[in-house]
Amino acid sequence: MLFMIISAISSYLIGSINPAVIISKKLYGKDIRTLGSNNAGATNAYRSLGKKAGAIIFFLDFSKGLIAVAGAKCLLLLFDASYECMLIAGFFAQLGHTFPVFFRFKGGKGVATAAGSAFAIMPPVAAILLTLFAVIVVLTKTVSLASSICAALYPLLAYFLTDSVQQLHFIFAASCAVMITVKHASNIARLLDGEEKKITSK
Repeated sequence: MLFMIISAISSYLIGSINPAVIISKKLYGKDIRTLGSNNAGATNAYRSLGKKAGAIIFFLDFSKGLIAVAGAKCLLLLFDASYECMLIAGFFAQLGHTFPVFFRFKGGKGVATAAGSAFAIMPPVAAILLTLFAVIVVLTKTVSLASSICAALYPLLAYFLTDSVQQLHFIFAASCAVMITVKHASNIARLLDGEEKKITSK
């Protein structure tokens, strides 16, 4: 239980470090949360600050999930902590990104951080989802559509494409997917109305 708590708290704090807010303020003199869609994530940074900023922020957000799970994996290797610590780390890194304690709980939508944790826990599943995400974005220029479809498929792939602890993987993936879907509720509504914006940059 102690290692689970450590994994949760440390991963949440890692997730709460928001590169989009930091980079937009330090390098551009602006707050990403007041630009474009007001979302503190890579897509809004791409639209509002340019391709380079969007790419860097995506990489850093992705790395947060990867680092959080890697830290929990160290607990497994060094102290024989339970496997659930890795799943807890991945979920709480995403939670921290979405509701960061350092930025008044106003963060991003968690897609890149969820992808990072998925890559650390279930590489084949993450590879499929990242490929699908890229294909949908290239074909439709609509990031929210790609995010929503991948979120819907994530729990199914986590269950059917992993050999062990399938139920744990399903619960973990479903929890992450629900958080992403809730944060995309307004985007989904606009998609259904045919009013969602295509991805463009400055």
